[in-house]
Amino acid sequence: MKTQNLKVNNNIAIFTLVCLLMGFIVMFSLKANSTPDTTSEDTQYQTLINYVKTLEKETAALEDEIILTRGKIDAIQQGQAGEQDKLANLQTVLDEMNLEAGYTEVTGPGIIITLDDNTKGAEIAKKNNPSSYYAEDYIIHDKNLLYIVKALAQNSEAVSINDQRIVDSSNIRCVGTLIMVNSSRLAPPYEIKIIGNQDLLESDFLNCEEYLTLKVKDMPIKVGKSDNLTIPAYTGGYNLDYIQKAE
Repeated sequence: MKTQNLKVNNNIAIFTLVCLLMGFIVMFSLKANSTPDTTSEDTQYQTLINYVKTLEKETAALEDEIILTRGKIDAIQQGQAGEQDKLANLQTVLDEMNLEAGYTEVTGPGIIITLDDNTKGAEIAKKNNPSSYYAEDYIIHDKNLLYIVKALAQNSEAVSINDQRIVDSSNIRCVGTLIMVNSSRLAPPYEIKIIGNQDLLESDFLNCEEYLTLKVKDMPIKVGKSDNLTIPAYTGGYNLDYIQKAE
């Protein structure tokens, strides 16, 4: 009887021990499952940090590139500004040279001289003295225009004859009853425009030998002042066949 009771008690003890062990195992499992996985979170956090650092490096590199590019742009703009200044200075010099050479239309105060053939005197002379009549004595010749232009050259700044600009290389010559100026045929009346000091130009003209000669021949002559003459640009060329730049 005692032996049977002892066996029962042993069985109960073993069963109780097994239950306790199983309880510990279950509790440990629950605790393990309830503990957060910090290893995975730490890995993601470190990945983000590395990505941010990479972006910061790329941003810094781009900022350096922007600074370098801005410096190049500033240098180019400064260089262009310098070139523009040089071009502007060259253009100013070229404009002045064109002005002096007669390649620019100009305006200014001056005088207008109008010369015409003496057709009435020619008709009277031809009618009254046909034997001594010479048509050449009653028309304006190329030398008349040329001598007047040269007589006023000292105080002239720009000259035109019937809107043909007169420059150093201009030709004034007769072709039959017409006058050629700059290879253009002109017919009377001849209008000479001269820009310069009005009083000096008028005095030069009225006292020059050519004016007095034409006056004696009763050639129709008019002279007047103008405060705003316009003289066109010279459209011809300069023939330089023999001169060369000196060494």
